[in-house]
Amino acid sequence: MNQNARTPQIAQLARSLFKKFASKKSTAKQPAAPDTAPPAKILPTPVRRLAYGAASKSLKLASESLRLSIIGLELLSDITPALRMARRNRLPHSMAAGVLGAEVATWAAIWPSLLPRPWWVTALNVSIGQAVGHFFAASAAFGLKNALRAAGKRPQDHLTPRLKRNAHWVMGTITLAAMANSVRNQGIQANLVSKSYDRGPLQAAIGVSAGTLGYGVLLLIGEAVQFTVSRLSRQIGRAVPMLVAWPLAVAALIYVAFALSDRVVLRRFIRSASVRAQRLNQSVFPNSMMPWEPERSGSPWSYEPWTAVGAQGRRFLSSGPRAHDIAEIMEFARAREPIRIYAGLTSGRSLRGQARRIMSEMDRTGAFHRDTIIIQMPAGSGWINEWSAAAPEFLTKGNCATVTMQYSILPSAISYVVDKQAPLEAAQLMTRAIRHRLDSMPEDNRPKLYLAGESLGAFAHLDNYDSLEELLAICDGAVFTGPPSMTKFMSKLSPDPGSLERVPVIDGGRHVRFAAAPAHTRHDPFGRSYANSWQRPRVLIAQHASDPIVWWSSSLIYKRPGWMHESTPSTLYADTFHALGWAPIISFWQIGLDQINSLNVPGGHGHNYYEETFWYWDSVLGSQSRVPLTPRLAQRAEKWVRDHPS
Repeated sequence: MNQNARTPQIAQLARSLFKKFASKKSTAKQPAAPDTAPPAKILPTPVRRLAYGAASKSLKLASESLRLSIIGLELLSDITPALRMARRNRLPHSMAAGVLGAEVATWAAIWPSLLPRPWWVTALNVSIGQAVGHFFAASAAFGLKNALRAAGKRPQDHLTPRLKRNAHWVMGTITLAAMANSVRNQGIQANLVSKSYDRGPLQAAIGVSAGTLGYGVLLLIGEAVQFTVSRLSRQIGRAVPMLVAWPLAVAALIYVAFALSDRVVLRRFIRSASVRAQRLNQSVFPNSMMPWEPERSGSPWSYEPWTAVGAQGRRFLSSGPRAHDIAEIMEFARAREPIRIYAGLTSGRSLRGQARRIMSEMDRTGAFHRDTIIIQMPAGSGWINEWSAAAPEFLTKGNCATVTMQYSILPSAISYVVDKQAPLEAAQLMTRAIRHRLDSMPEDNRPKLYLAGESLGAFAHLDNYDSLEELLAICDGAVFTGPPSMTKFMSKLSPDPGSLERVPVIDGGRHVRFAAAPAHTRHDPFGRSYANSWQRPRVLIAQHASDPIVWWSSSLIYKRPGWMHESTPSTLYADTFHALGWAPIISFWQIGLDQINSLNVPGGHGHNYYEETFWYWDSVLGSQSRVPLTPRLAQRAEKWVRDHPS
């Protein structure tokens, strides 16, 4: 390098050194201002290391949290209906068939069933529906894959990525359309059952989202079960061939699951429900006051103490119209005080003891000197439908006696599981004792005997008879509302050819008539007059098209019932969609969940039989009714019941 090239570099270096020296010198000579803050002290080395370590750990934790959040969002997108059809991020390829099955099952899970759904019912339908679809699709894919592999064929090789992508987009589009249609159907369904519609797109979105999370939880459980079976089968495989080891492992796991669910879950649930029911049975509902009419059990003159009849008994005995109410509403000059007799289920008392107490109460109140005796069988907890109890009291001018006994303190569903014979035995003991007494009385001075019951109460009466002839021989008429699907008596009836399953016609309507609305007491579901006149004894069985208690059965698991696709003429007065979709297991689950919501609808729909019972009793009582029921009188009586809730 020559002298000319080096000169600028030396000069530049000299200038920089001069500036540095001058700045230090001027700083040293200049006095510090008195109000200037002192220079910050440098932290000690150990403290700096701790700070740097904490900051480093915080950054790592934040980074890991962000990474896990991204993984969680990707997993959520992998299980979210419609969205999972765009791409798969985290789920393994082995789950592809199950995810496709879950997507298709989502369409069925949001189909309309019998009643409009709250968001939590939608969530349960979506979660279980997707899990069912995933299981069956994965199982079918596994079997088909092994069969094709044994045959040396691979049809999946002919599916191009573009074809798969297009198929996924089509399925996702169908899912979005099904969701939009589901929201629309919920509005229509709410109108069918005369319910205000308060479940819009937001409720549907919440239900589907919660159901999707539930599906994810079930996937985790399924993976845990599969891992357990694999480990167990390998252990068993040391002693037996693997072809035998896997079924043995599955059977062992199922046995353990059932044993645990029975001993740990079911028994504890029933024990807890029994404790709550016992506490409730000892309580007193608001507006339940001891009656002062001698014609009622629980009064000071009664053999059945007020404390023994239970909460539902106290509600039944304290409510209902009195003589002056009947005279005022039905426009009679005077009326008799209706008799209400109720025997509670108390510790140390058998059903036979209750039946004897009822007979004593009937003798005390003069029930056998009334024109009409009605045996009302309650639901599981002892509950009596006040509409069905009050209707004959208004119509007979109070000249009737209503008797019943409590056979359980548990809700109907649990009561049936715990002891299905109790309601049958209670109805049989009471009916036989009263029938025996009536047969011993002169025929021209003998009260008419009627049977009644709702839900499990209807089952209690009906399943005591092997044929319609036996039922007709024991009573002078009956009104049953909402009989549950397990009522075997229904299968013993022979519908006429061409009858609809929801409102069948039996022997041209000679003795038995089914009704979804009061008009069916006069004409069949096609609007035609019955082939035969309605002869006595008259039996009326009311069942709404939207009542899941009536239509839920185990056959829904594997078979589409006839009522789902039969014709629906306008005179059927069906309050459901004309055609309902069906899917194995999913429809069983949907209608099963509808039962929980079956009371959350207005009267005349679901499992609520209210105003219509006045017309049913009017048609069954016939000459026992002291006044023809007109729409004006019916409205007056209905208003009284509404204004005096029990």
